[in-house]
Amino acid sequence: MSMVTSCPSCHTTFRIRHEELRASRGRVRCGQCSEIFNAFDALATLDEPQAETTSAFPANEGDATGTVPDLRTKVSSKWAESAKPLSFTDMAAEKAARRNRHTWAWFAAALLMMALLTAQAAYNFRSQIAAYYPDLKPYLRSYCEFLQCTLGLPQFSELLSIESSDLQADPNRPGLIVLTAILRNRAPFTQAYPMLELTFTDTQDHMVARRVFTAAEYLASNANPNNGMQANSEFTTKLYIDSDDLKPAGYRLFLFYPESPSS
Repeated sequence: MSMVTSCPSCHTTFRIRHEELRASRGRVRCGQCSEIFNAFDALATLDEPQAETTSAFPANEGDATGTVPDLRTKVSSKWAESAKPLSFTDMAAEKAARRNRHTWAWFAAALLMMALLTAQAAYNFRSQIAAYYPDLKPYLRSYCEFLQCTLGLPQFSELLSIESSDLQADPNRPGLIVLTAILRNRAPFTQAYPMLELTFTDTQDHMVARRVFTAAEYLASNANPNNGMQANSEFTTKLYIDSDDLKPAGYRLFLFYPESPSS
């Protein structure tokens, strides 16, 4: 690509090389009138690759010490008239803009990821969040309506305990034993009723039978399992079990939640 520039003092047009522009950062000396000017101000490109010149003297290249190259290779006027302005790109600014675009893209992607993780956490722990932050319940209900899920009672098994339990034979009905247990919710909020696992053991403490009872099975007939265990409260349950064929020597009682609240 042939490049030309014009002296602002004598208006002489010169052919200029990329090395001259780079070495002197655009500052050149006119070979006609010795005027020092910025070649970028009137830089253009020729339509024809082989432009007619009036002189063929080589130009002096600039160096790191600040030498200004002299422009000697003049371009005839008929070729100069066909020259078109040449635009230069600020590479540093372009790289900075590209870095900024990449930074904003990563920032937007990070925000999106955080939003997705927050939404997932709100879905998986919605009952626990509602328990500890009651003010968020209306928003969580709306969230569940949108996702068609349910907002159940929290399930923290570590905040449940068996205060006492007792297994006795019913004196009026042979083969029938009665399990009495006091269950306590130590949480400062209402929790779902847990599952109750009863294991019968023999004299060697080996399991001979095991049964898991749901809340509907171990609560009184007039109790609603959906109401849950009230905060900082306890209740007594009684289970009547036919053990005529088992002859248990001991038992173990365990409270647990089978899984997180289902959707």
